[in-house]
Formats: sequence, structure tokens, C-alpha cells
Amino acid sequence: MVPGLNLLAVFAFAIKGLAGFGPALFIVPVLGLFWPLRQVVPYTAFLLFLANLPMLWLVRQGLEPRRDLPAAAAYALGLVLGTRLLVTLPEARLKFALGLVLLVFALWSLVRLPSPETAPPLNAAELARLALVMLTGGLLVGTLGAGALPLFVYLPLRYPPAAMRALFTSAFGLGTLVWTLANWQAGLLTAELVRLALLSLPGTLAGLWLGARLFERLPHRGQVRTVALLLVPVALKLMGAL
Repeated sequence: MVPGLNLLAVFAFAIKGLAGFGPALFIVPVLGLFWPLRQVVPYTAFLLFLANLPMLWLVRQGLEPRRDLPAAAAYALGLVLGTRLLVTLPEARLKFALGLVLLVFALWSLVRLPSPETAPPLNAAELARLALVMLTGGLLVGTLGAGALPLFVYLPLRYPPAAMRALFTSAFGLGTLVWTLANWQAGLLTAELVRLALLSLPGTLAGLWLGARLFERLPHRGQVRTVALLLVPVALKLMGAL
């Protein structure tokens, strides 16, 4: 099992190093084909928390505390609320909803949209919009383990790639810590899942290194399309269409 988890981690975290997001989009649905989501989600949350520590260092120059800290707090709140739903909703409905969200994200990502050259002004209206998007995205991720669709729609339309990566990473850095604690408090994060996540760290670090190298060489549009195309068959499988 551990070699397979490391192989999945290399692939998933190469996507994270490449685009600043994405590992849960692959880890959760792939493991969800074999494990209950109530095991997949806490395992993924803890692994993402460990991975976000080096990612914060990699994007440190693009961080904007006045923008990123409120966004991260809103995302973390959504994760806590979503964890409550994860505990109560039926497994079959969770998997179908996850597949549907991933499929919508994949199709949206194939739409060709202009990428902004500069970030929007940091005013109260933008901070409020950003907080609402982050809260909604956190709610979805806390419930399903992946699929922060509001973030993936809003941020690429408003922020250039470097700022978007910094926003994702800061939000996920604080968010995954709170998410891990929420899963532990709910009784979902067990010692065995922690052990498996720690044993997956070699693949995680290798994937981050590979993704950082690819980020310097591939255009941003190519990054997003690559992620989107890889998601379609996984989403259909979760929905029972394959």
C-alpha cells in the first residue's frame, strides 16, 4: 500500500508544485475508489498540511499578508463547517457530489479565458468577495475532500499566476492545519492514517520538486488544461458513469 501511496503522491504533488493547487483533486477521488471518504479526507488533509510547509517557503516572495491572511481564515472556517457535513452525509451521495464538482471544474478549465496581468486593487470590496469565495470553497473541500470550485473559477479571472499561487498556498497552509484539527476532533483522523501520511512524505517531496521545475517551463494555460483533462475520467468513475 505504501509504495502506491507514494506513487500517487509524486503525481498529485507535481500538480501542486506546477499550478499551486491540485493534489486533493487526484488523491481524494483515486483513493475514494478504494477507501471510504471518511478515511480518505482526513488522510489527505494531514498530508496536505505537511506539504504546504515547504510550499509557503517557495512562494514567500508573492505573499501579501493583508490579502492572504483574511482569505486563509475564511477558507479555514469553511473547512470546519464542511467537516461537520462529512460526518453526517451518506457515503454514496458524497462520492457522487465529488465526481460532479470535479467534472464541472474540468469542463470549466477547458474554457479559454484571459489571464490578468496584475492583481485587483486591495480594497474592502475585493477582500469581501475573496472571503466569500474562500468560505464557499472551504465548505466544499471540507465536505468532499476536494473540489474548491469557487476558488478555481474566481482566482484565475482576477489574479495573475504568481499571485494566484501565493493565495492558494497561504489559504491551504492555514486551512489544512485547521482542517486536520477538525478531522481529529471529529474522530476521523486515526493513528494509522497519520502513519500512512508520514510514510507518503518521500513521494510528496519528490512531487513538489518536480512540479516546481515544470512551473518554470510550462505556460499557465497549459498547466490548467493538463489538470482538467486528467480529472475527467476520475470524475466520471466516481459518478458511476464508467
